[in-house]
Amino acid sequence: MGTLTADRAEDAPVAVEAGPEAPRTLTPADLRAPLVALVVALLAFALVAAVGLRDHGARDRDARAATAAATAALEQLLSYDYRTLADQARQNSALLTGEFRTEYAETMEQTIAPVAEKEKAVVQARSYEAGVMGQTPDTVTVQVFVNQAKTAEGEEQPSIDQNRVIATMKRVQDRWLIEQLSAF
Repeated sequence: MGTLTADRAEDAPVAVEAGPEAPRTLTPADLRAPLVALVVALLAFALVAAVGLRDHGARDRDARAATAAATAALEQLLSYDYRTLADQARQNSALLTGEFRTEYAETMEQTIAPVAEKEKAVVQARSYEAGVMGQTPDTVTVQVFVNQAKTAEGEEQPSIDQNRVIATMKRVQDRWLIEQLSAF
């Protein structure tokens, strides 16, 4: 059958000739690939656990804060009085960020103000429902349903416009500001 050699080194694997079904001896090289795979799997698990253990309450708090900021800001932005439009536009710019701040100022000056002054219009906006459509750590997209009651010179009853507004809210330091706005 098999023979063992007596002059083998202590670390060397033992070679046994016992036939076709003899068990193979494991060497450190044989264990290297499974150990590397185990380490990689443990690192992946640690990463997933770290992401999973984040403060999920922070995400909910951000969504609530951005939604509250959106509803309040939209009521202010979408309400106006023809007598104080310029002052309102300046105040409202503090609720906006990015390119939308410039776009809003231009729209108020070039489109809204001429019509509002001509009609002597006063518009009062009220939000009545809001919900989060999407969220990243620094951006929350909020859909808000807003009614606008408009009174104008010569009208006996206010007209009511029902709008669906999608506001992209951007975290700027500790505030949520409107970065983009779409109305439907």
